[in-house]
Amino acid sequence: MASRFQAAALVSSPMCSNAVAWSEENLVAVASGQCNPAKLFGPKGLIAIPDSQPFPIGVINKEDLAAGCMLPTCLSHDVHAVIRSISWSPLGLAPNAGCLLAVCTTKGVVKVYRSPFSEYSSAWVEVMDISEMLLTYFAKVRYKRPTFLLKKIQAGLEQEDSDYEPITPVKIKSKDRRQSKVRLISAEQYASRSALLSSLVVCWSPMLDSKSGRRCCILAAGAKSGMVSFWRVHEPQCYSITQGNDPPVASLIGVIEAHSSWITAISFSKFVCDGSPQPLLATGSSDGSVKLWRVYPDDLLKSTEDEHVSFSLLKEPINVVSGPSSVLSLLVPDSSPHKILLAVGKGSGSVEILTYDTSIETLDVSDSHYAHDQIVTGLAWAYDGKCLYSCNQDDSLRSWIKKGNSLHEVPLPSNILGVKMSNDVPNVSDACFGIAISPANLAIAVVRVFDANLLNPMYQARQQKAVVEFFWVGGQKLQDAVDENFPGFPNMDLVNWGHNILWSLNQYTRHLDKPLVIWDIISALSTFSKSEANYVKQLLVTWLMSSLGFECGPSFGNVLPHVYACLSDLTSRQLHLLNVITRHVVLKEVKFNVEEHASEKEEPGLWIKLLEVCEKHIRERLVGCTFSATLNGGWEHAGLAQMRLWVVKNDNMVKDYVKRLASKVKKIEKRNLAETEERCSCCSAGVQFEDTEVAFCERDEKHKLTRCAVSMVVCPLSPLWFCVSCNRRVSNLAPRDAFYIGQIPSSICAQER
Repeated sequence: MASRFQAAALVSSPMCSNAVAWSEENLVAVASGQCNPAKLFGPKGLIAIPDSQPFPIGVINKEDLAAGCMLPTCLSHDVHAVIRSISWSPLGLAPNAGCLLAVCTTKGVVKVYRSPFSEYSSAWVEVMDISEMLLTYFAKVRYKRPTFLLKKIQAGLEQEDSDYEPITPVKIKSKDRRQSKVRLISAEQYASRSALLSSLVVCWSPMLDSKSGRRCCILAAGAKSGMVSFWRVHEPQCYSITQGNDPPVASLIGVIEAHSSWITAISFSKFVCDGSPQPLLATGSSDGSVKLWRVYPDDLLKSTEDEHVSFSLLKEPINVVSGPSSVLSLLVPDSSPHKILLAVGKGSGSVEILTYDTSIETLDVSDSHYAHDQIVTGLAWAYDGKCLYSCNQDDSLRSWIKKGNSLHEVPLPSNILGVKMSNDVPNVSDACFGIAISPANLAIAVVRVFDANLLNPMYQARQQKAVVEFFWVGGQKLQDAVDENFPGFPNMDLVNWGHNILWSLNQYTRHLDKPLVIWDIISALSTFSKSEANYVKQLLVTWLMSSLGFECGPSFGNVLPHVYACLSDLTSRQLHLLNVITRHVVLKEVKFNVEEHASEKEEPGLWIKLLEVCEKHIRERLVGCTFSATLNGGWEHAGLAQMRLWVVKNDNMVKDYVKRLASKVKKIEKRNLAETEERCSCCSAGVQFEDTEVAFCERDEKHKLTRCAVSMVVCPLSPLWFCVSCNRRVSNLAPRDAFYIGQIPSSICAQER
């Protein structure tokens, strides 16, 4: 077994599969009885699950308790609700631009939480009660089984099922009270209503783009009835780090009868059809059936007052005789965008791989891999579908390489970065309950339950029930051939690490919608730089030269001056990656002052100059993008006057197209532009624009003020956003388009013409 590099003890044990989830903002949530979202190197958070009352769906006669349909309810002895399923939303859905966390309990209740805004609070805040809204909906339709019109696509034929009668979904506010009155009903009615409302699993979809520019996300909740309900949550119109803005609102957009038994697993992915990205959905049931669903984003984005066909059955690949489905992992590889990969974990311990080719509409099912002896509790694809990690209830964690449609087990990579775990966490686990992959695929998190018989009964057994462990997997060998990018390094672990780090960096540059969360890349490179400095330099040179389109670049001593002249050819995402890596890896221990070095030929001086040139290009593109959007009527951005002054002060280094845009912006009517004159927030004295980061008022004491790193305006005294990468503060966030543009954005080119 590979050694873990970090571990954190949990005070209670998980009770479900997929008990750990890794968010796009580098938060790890663990369903350990009570849910503990924890930042890897920061303060921890806690969601305390309160006891909930049964759904007010009615009462039955005492003698009806002996009915067969009431057996599951009568056998349930859960006194306190614990976590059954958790799922992170994409980044940007929370009011503070972070992620929302959906939580499903053993009582069938689904709620959504956001992180606390206060630094002195660890309790996460509830923003939505999905079960409350679902109860209101079913009470309104008198608990009729939802029968939305569906399209079924089977054997290449498209047909409509006439047995379905469409009903109109409703939009419900999260603060609505339960409206059902308690009344006497039959045992069958009680069991049916309870199954409709008892959720078992939750899952967020990828972010969906709308023509209006406001994005949204879909939360799916699977129930005991075999139904899956879908809830649309829009991205906030503005972000804030205070509690003044409105909480998110969910809209019920559809309920489909996906299976005839309990929904046990849901997984989302995204694939490209006819040039546009579309969500893809996989559902699994306790009867063993697994289905692939195609999702129509245009219909999901429309108003819920109309009827829309948002889902169609793409394929039902597994029949009911193959055993219960415990976990699913869905992926559409970049290397084969026409193929859909679905890993299915079974209650028997087997893992099955299904490959659906959308170009020829064929499905290949691999032979069952009896990977484990007990129920599979976690599956996670990594490295674009080349690698699969699995864990199960017999405490085994395994890695697999996909070759064709078959899985081949390979050992977990050794931890050549060193072991950093604390000594107070024992290594006596006896069961795994979930696995999650880091944003850059270089690390995994696994939840394990301790063997109580091996713990010290005096203190360990009382305080430690489980553990979340972190393993480095950046050294996973994915190819047999020797990588020519790292000549002279006989250590194959370093070669594998280099290949995987380059793959991760390229993923961020190819997928502009992927949040730039590179904690694992920075941590790995920083550790390597202490013992393998030449290796890190060679890795960065290889990445820079490949980004610039050179198959083989010059030596390290000559590459940086060569890169200076080519930075304008890099995309904004590549510039941001270069900025962060330079600051936190290469120059982590160096002061950012070229004059402190004897000559620019010294290595730190060259890297500092590279950083300065890189930031100049980033700011120039931000200014140009802001000017262009203003001229096109996109928005009236704060700081236009300051940006024009910056162009004037840097006339010798700013590109001509930015100068021309600044001249056009100056001609706009004065009432539509921010005033050039600024006032000190402390004494109301005048402030002149002299620097992009700091400002001084004109009084004798000269109050030092902070300028917004984005808009260049003097920051107010209210709470500000802080960048942990460059240690700057902003009062206005940069537009999203500024992170996606290439050399010159198309909008600027159009404005120039």
